[in-house]
Amino acid sequence: MKGMITLAAAFMLLGTGMASASIEPAGPVRAGMAAELNDATLQLKQAFTDLNDGNYKKAVPELDTLIAAPGFSQLSTELRFQTLKIAAAIALQHKNYAKAHRLAVRATGFAEADAGTWLGRLFSAFFINDNRDGALCVTTLAKQWPDRLDEVLPRGISTLHHALHVANEDDVDQAMLTALFDIHWQAELSTSDTLWRDLALMLIEHHEHARAAAVAKRIRAADTALSMRIDKRFDPITRIHPQAFDVGRLLTAQIQAARARIKAHPDQLKPVQRLQELLIDKGQTAEVLAVSDAAVAHAERGDGEQTYTDFDSSYSWVLNLRSDALAQEGRWDDAVREMTRAARRPEGGGMNVSQSINLAGLYADLNEPDKAAAAIVEPGGMTPYGSMQLHCVRLQIALEKNDTQAITAHMAYLRTHQIDDIATWQRALLRHGDLDAAAALLIQRLKNPDWRSSALVSLQHYADGQQTPTMKAAEERWNTVRSRPDVQAAVANVGRIGHFDMTAPAY
Repeated sequence: MKGMITLAAAFMLLGTGMASASIEPAGPVRAGMAAELNDATLQLKQAFTDLNDGNYKKAVPELDTLIAAPGFSQLSTELRFQTLKIAAAIALQHKNYAKAHRLAVRATGFAEADAGTWLGRLFSAFFINDNRDGALCVTTLAKQWPDRLDEVLPRGISTLHHALHVANEDDVDQAMLTALFDIHWQAELSTSDTLWRDLALMLIEHHEHARAAAVAKRIRAADTALSMRIDKRFDPITRIHPQAFDVGRLLTAQIQAARARIKAHPDQLKPVQRLQELLIDKGQTAEVLAVSDAAVAHAERGDGEQTYTDFDSSYSWVLNLRSDALAQEGRWDDAVREMTRAARRPEGGGMNVSQSINLAGLYADLNEPDKAAAAIVEPGGMTPYGSMQLHCVRLQIALEKNDTQAITAHMAYLRTHQIDDIATWQRALLRHGDLDAAAALLIQRLKNPDWRSSALVSLQHYADGQQTPTMKAAEERWNTVRSRPDVQAAVANVGRIGHFDMTAPAY
């Protein structure tokens, strides 16, 4: 998360207050405390002297000793607050997150606590996975210092929300989302729309339909609106306000906003990437290429890094999306060429695992398993989601090569780790031809409130795109599964199936 308090920032936040603060007891001194107070005063002066000299190795244990000393409680409120705040900042800087959080919690207990103190508490809470306290910090910042939330990455807030939902911490989760909604918090690239959807659902479950409708009207993302239109849980608001959930209108508005963002940030590729994604959703594949031609030209001239501040992190995805657009047009050789270029770009300073997996998947869809196997780089540490994607591609390679031992191994892994990405497990069952198991899983997803949305989205009818024979075979299996009476009955209980003039998402 950005905005982490550095030592320099800690002293800036401290300002001139420490220099002018009087080292006086906080209240009456009991008998025998004078010596302890004098010791605390001397320790404080010495610790600050060492801090000002940059001798943190000496200052940190001095601060620890001071904070634990009996005389610390007799220092003035201002000095105790500032001491705790600086000690917390130092611990955070040195990645001692548990200690930083413990000190920050004490510091925020003072009336003098400011936004910087609460941000320090938030960041340390995040690193020790104290999601409940992290949500409390976000709520406090939203209510008292909303401008400082710009120092928190939107995905950090989304991560908090997801963790709270999984842990059934609905009270603090709803309080956090409500506080964010009330200050009109809006993350770029529609990151916040799923938060408003989930807040609206919480309100519907509490029969606060008017408030839920007001929250839902904040949604600007077409895919989020689509997920609500097809889910009967949202009927109390989607049926009354259908214009707010017009998927086509929202997608057009998103594309217009993305174009404006590119003009406003010509030195960034992330807005280009976002427009490409939206144009793919709309099926405007030729424009996906056109809007990214300039980035390709700069890359080929060798001045990409000088032109775009986020070139290293975004350019491989720009190429990936160009490949996706070409695949939609059935230009398979061109799609392979672009994905190959993307896979050759470094990812996070190391090997590009993401695009190598995507390249392997493209080769597998073209029924070229040897090229698919060769495309996969040997990954290091991977996320659970990434591992599921990797094993699913390797499963498809094994199926095309009729390698029964590898098929068994990859199916076993995917089955064991299915909770990491249930939709990928669904895809694996279809590729393996286990249609009864695929149908049973789909019904399970529809019954599970947390899995229902993605299952319903996958069941909709979308605009046709070009397919390889391998892709057509997978689609036929999927149609067989979703047309089964037991699946149709499960859908009818919780949602509905419609037609949308958009590209089909991966299921």
